[in-house]
Amino acid sequence: MATALRRIETLTARLDSLNTERDMAVSRALAAGATWVQIGSALGCTPQAAHKRYRWVRHSERTGAVWHERPMPL
Repeated sequence: MATALRRIETLTARLDSLNTERDMAVSRALAAGATWVQIGSALGCTPQAAHKRYRWVRHSERTGAVWHERPMPL
């Protein structure tokens, strides 16, 4: 059982890393002028779904950090 649990932990860490990389790629594509149609196509979803999920993704080229930044409430 311990081996199976370690495998779950390993896979979860890999998924987290891949999700972060994908967020960074989307953020960079947006910064480079990609459209939501293009991003949705690359992700295999509609432009609306891509926008809904990634519209708040930001990244720092300096630190490599990726985060979701919603606007401050009025």
